[in-house]
Amino acid sequence: MSIGDARIRIPDRISRGDLITVNAIISHPMDTGFFRTPEGQPIPAFFVKDVVVTYGDEEVARFVWTSGVSKDPIVSFTLKADREAPLTLTWTDNRGSVYRRAADVAFASA
Repeated sequence: MSIGDARIRIPDRISRGDLITVNAIISHPMDTGFFRTPEGQPIPAFFVKDVVVTYGDEEVARFVWTSGVSKDPIVSFTLKADREAPLTLTWTDNRGSVYRRAADVAFASA
């Protein structure tokens, strides 16, 4: 995976009103800025600082991270599936890059 590649996992079968667990991972080095290369050169800080979750047009969660979060960070949360709509996660890093991934929350047919 290259930097910014992301995956969102939601259940395969969802019914209206279900509480679902959402798991997402993004490929990112999450460098703290405290380490050096083998040659002694500092490795600049490079980390995801903000994660915004939208469900349809509504922001449902926001996470503020620091450089202390591990490489390829995972976020997991519970969501009440009360409508069919896209679930979008947007990650922004401290260099201004924005990464986005979406999954469609759709209800299972009876």
